[in-house]
This record gives sequence, C-alpha cells and structure tokens, in this order.
Amino acid sequence: MVLPELFSNGYAFEPEFAEPVSGTTVQTLVQLARSCRTTIVTALHIRDEAGIYRDRALIIGPDGPLAEADKSYLWGQEVGSLVPGDWKGAIADTPAGVVGVAVCYEAGFPEMVRDLAVRGAQIIAVPAAFGRPRLHAWELMTRSRALENGCILVAAGLTGDNGRGNEFAGHSRVVGPRGEVLSGIDRGEGTVLCEVDLDDIEQARTEIPYLRSLELRSTHDGGARVPRPPIDRTDAHEPTRS
Repeated sequence: MVLPELFSNGYAFEPEFAEPVSGTTVQTLVQLARSCRTTIVTALHIRDEAGIYRDRALIIGPDGPLAEADKSYLWGQEVGSLVPGDWKGAIADTPAGVVGVAVCYEAGFPEMVRDLAVRGAQIIAVPAAFGRPRLHAWELMTRSRALENGCILVAAGLTGDNGRGNEFAGHSRVVGPRGEVLSGIDRGEGTVLCEVDLDDIEQARTEIPYLRSLELRSTHDGGARVPRPPIDRTDAHEPTRS
C-alpha cells in the first residue's frame, strides 16, 4: 500500500505540521499495517531528534518499521524548509517483495532509481505530491523508471488544491516492468488496485537486460571506467587560414 507524500498534512512545511519520528501518524500506520498484515509506504514531514525538519520515506511492515530515508532531492519550497538526506533511498525486503522508495521529485533522477534496482528492488514505490503543471513529466517518468529497471512501479500522488498555491496532479498508477500502465486513476480521489506477478519482473529483465548488461560491464571493467578510444582526426576539417 503506497500513500501520497505528506498525505497527512497536505504539503505544508510550517513547523507545527511536523511530527516526531514516532508521532501519531507513524503509530497509526504501524497499527494499520499490523491489523491488515500489509506493507505501507509513504513520506512524512518529520522533526527528528535533533529538531531538524525532513521529508522522510518510510517502509512499514506488519511487524513495524522496516526502513527509512530522508528525501535527497528537494523541490521548490522544500528547499530552505527541509534538510536533505543522502541520495540513498530506503529499501527493504517485505512480504510483498523487495521495495525501494523514491520520493516524488527523486524519481526524476534515473541514477537514484537505478541504484535501488541494483540493490535488489523489485517494486519501486513513489509517494508523491507532484504538481499538476508537470503532469506530462509524471506520466513519462513513471513509465520510464519502470521500463529501464524492469521493476513494478507503484506511484501515489496527492490531488486537488491545498489552498497554498499548490495544485497536484493525482494520476496515481501501477506500472509494469515493460512500462505499461497496469492500473490507474485520473486527477480525482480514489484507490488503485492491481494484482501483479513478481515472476514477470525476471521475464522483462531477460527481454531487455539493462541490469545484466550493467553487471557484465562492471565485471569487465573491474569496477573502473573504460577509457574512450582516441578520436581519429585524419579526416577532420582544417580551419581556413587567411
């Protein structure tokens, strides 16, 4: 189950909206995951033990929190309101499969999502508060990240207008490992339900072996970058001299 980014406060960064690390929302999600025997992924406005404000991705399983990481790439008004984490996203082995998290704008950085896939992620969860003016980017990005990593991508976005000048795109969706939208909704409120087969991930990764080629290249290079061959300039145009 993936919930939108900052779903509990509607994308507001005033200090009074930040919760402690084990605040009411986290405790409620833990109870929900336990009672439903499910895994929940989201991102919340957190005030950590040092009093620093962060946008924290959480993976919560039936037995409690499994992994967390702070949003690394901040967008717009998040800059100056939050402190970014390092670029490593949260990842955990859950009853649903290995889940990695890219929070909203982070999913626009292919190298971050690729790192999650290399670390074993089968499912990429994207809790988001994506802006409506950039819906075109959301639609392309969610499909691209799934295709190029052979992952199932589950993206949940805020919708509506928060009364603070932010309009959100909605369009929550589940995307298959070939980049096809398996299930989704438009900008309205709702729930996306989708049954997927994790075995399809390996099949898709065989059909287009991006990760395998990356692994082979890394082995061949010994972990080092292969230098480019020298450029043949024998036919290069010589500048006219006057």
